[in-house]
Amino acid sequence: MNILSDKGNPPEMFLAESMKKHRVAGAAFALIRGGEPAHIGFCGAADPEENRLVDASTHFEIASLTKTVFARCILKLEDRGLLRLDRPLLEYSDEPLPTDDPAFRDVTARDVLTHATGLPNWGDAPLPLLFAPGTGFGYSGKAYTFLQNVVEKITGSRIDVLLQDEIFNPLGMKDAAMIWTGPLNRTLSRTFDADGVIEPLRGSCRRTVAVEPNAAFSLCVTISDYTKFALQLLREPETVERIRSFRNPVTEGVSWGLGWGLCRETLWHWGDNDGFKAFVILDPATKDGVVIHTNSFNGLEACYEFIEELTGFDMRSIREMVAAAE
Repeated sequence: MNILSDKGNPPEMFLAESMKKHRVAGAAFALIRGGEPAHIGFCGAADPEENRLVDASTHFEIASLTKTVFARCILKLEDRGLLRLDRPLLEYSDEPLPTDDPAFRDVTARDVLTHATGLPNWGDAPLPLLFAPGTGFGYSGKAYTFLQNVVEKITGSRIDVLLQDEIFNPLGMKDAAMIWTGPLNRTLSRTFDADGVIEPLRGSCRRTVAVEPNAAFSLCVTISDYTKFALQLLREPETVERIRSFRNPVTEGVSWGLGWGLCRETLWHWGDNDGFKAFVILDPATKDGVVIHTNSFNGLEACYEFIEELTGFDMRSIREMVAAAE
């Protein structure tokens, strides 16, 4: 996958057209070429009531893109010998289980990162297992929260503190926040529904099925901050190979590695907290990539079209997988 350089018009122009078509109010994006930042752009409104446009200071909930950051933290902990990906998590902790099914006692961190636990995405315990752990694919935020609880017990650190120490501080992600706070309201974008109508100001991340901070969905960032994380990953070929070392089949052309979706050798992930939608796709071979954050219910449609326009990458298999997962 390559960022095409002969499109003529600035990328903001095409994105604005797609946003208008899909009733997306605001977006921020970053283009990566050859492992280096190539362009950061902004389109539309962050908060029309306050006359705020999307700009470099605008925070977005990036929803499940949080999982990619947490997965990198897990690999760091494995490097230090604090956990093993293939060791049952119950050997590390006596955390309450999300299911009564005894098969869950064999679930590992690898199962969680590749969505092979058998747990549903969300719900109240005790949950059923949809399949025996390690034998299928089932996208599960609930599994990530269980792994979060285990990791907090192993390290003695709450997840927001742990990510600050392991990821945010080393990469200079000064605006990253795992917990909503009042001051964040000054920079957090408003959200917009499927008709493009502005929604009430948030007082927390959308999800009410789990508390914050949450390794599955609660990261708020500016476009520059998450791009720092994406760039660092492209500079670590050994980490990319670890991510791709295990592939849990999902659909034709799509599988799941350690914390990332895999499609024709690209790494990708989507985020969906209702009004906030986000997407990232990285090609470790060319070291090109696209990061895009939006503030509207229909934002993924604009993300898909933007990526296809700028790269020529066929997003059909990814679109179908995401639609099925949601």
